[in-house]
Amino acid sequence: MAVDFFFQNPTFNIPPLGPAAAFKWQYLCNPEVQYAIAAEEQYLHFHLHMLNNLRHTKAGLAHQPPYARELGLSVRAGAVKAAVLIAASIIEAALRALAELRGYPLKEDPRRRTFGNVINAWEENGIPRHEVTDIWSDVKAMHEVRNFVHLHKAAQENEAAWGNVLQSEQALLEGALNAINQISKITA
Repeated sequence: MAVDFFFQNPTFNIPPLGPAAAFKWQYLCNPEVQYAIAAEEQYLHFHLHMLNNLRHTKAGLAHQPPYARELGLSVRAGAVKAAVLIAASIIEAALRALAELRGYPLKEDPRRRTFGNVINAWEENGIPRHEVTDIWSDVKAMHEVRNFVHLHKAAQENEAAWGNVLQSEQALLEGALNAINQISKITA
């Protein structure tokens, strides 16, 4: 089915990268990682704007839409999973940089410092370190949903079904933004 797409609110303020990299992520003490995170966070906010404002209508009638509907069903679930993937990448990079600065137990080989390895480094005897206790369930949820990129695995898990992703959309996205903001305040 062909449809036309448009933004309900076409205006988006793109936050500058420099201040986010230099100030928001200053505690990472790694300018390259800070800039990479700031760039991903910039795109995450655009992606969320798109998710909240993208509408579709009858093909050929975007200039005078007879209806304006939000993304729905599997297409919306895909956009939500993409947002979670971006957020999880930010969370993983920031927690890894801080864990490295603090000397937390990570794999010797940097290529094996996966999100799971980083999560384990932020736990002591299975309990999250005090700085992340309040956001730990959100961090773990990001890790789980991020793993839905493995489609063969996702096809076997009911939580990965698009209906379930949509049911947890608000909690996932709010949790992701909250975790990102809290992690940006953790000092090395």
